[in-house]
Amino acid sequence: SLLSSLPESSAKEKFKTKSKALSFAMRHRALRVATILCPQEVIMRVISEEVHSNDIGNDHLNKCAFGSFVAMEIESMGLPLPHSDLVQLSAMHFPSYARTIWRNHGGGSSHGFSGRLHLLLLELCVNHHDTIDWELLILIFSELNRLELPR
Repeated sequence: SLLSSLPESSAKEKFKTKSKALSFAMRHRALRVATILCPQEVIMRVISEEVHSNDIGNDHLNKCAFGSFVAMEIESMGLPLPHSDLVQLSAMHFPSYARTIWRNHGGGSSHGFSGRLHLLLLELCVNHHDTIDWELLILIFSELNRLELPR
């Protein structure tokens, strides 16, 4: 088989990364479908049961949706996530996380995901409208200008 020709640790690591990416991609798609098909009250009830809190509003649902999107994108690019829990991901400070990703992965090789990575960084920078990291935003735009990406 194909897996037997690979070193054991490499095969396990690739399988683990791929299963996580599929997991977060599936969660993100399921949440998007649920927000279309289910009444808002049902979604809020499910989230409040998962979080064990009754103080859940539209803002929390939006943060969960964005956290799910971020997790899906990060995992699909093969980058490490700070948490595997969607609630924790949704609660983190996205502009700070964007700066961390930029510091660790922005200036160098992004394994063929350069445009995708930069778009995600832009979205992370402006997600919290009250705390936009203007310096990082300018750095990202400068890098995009330097790269001259086709789209």
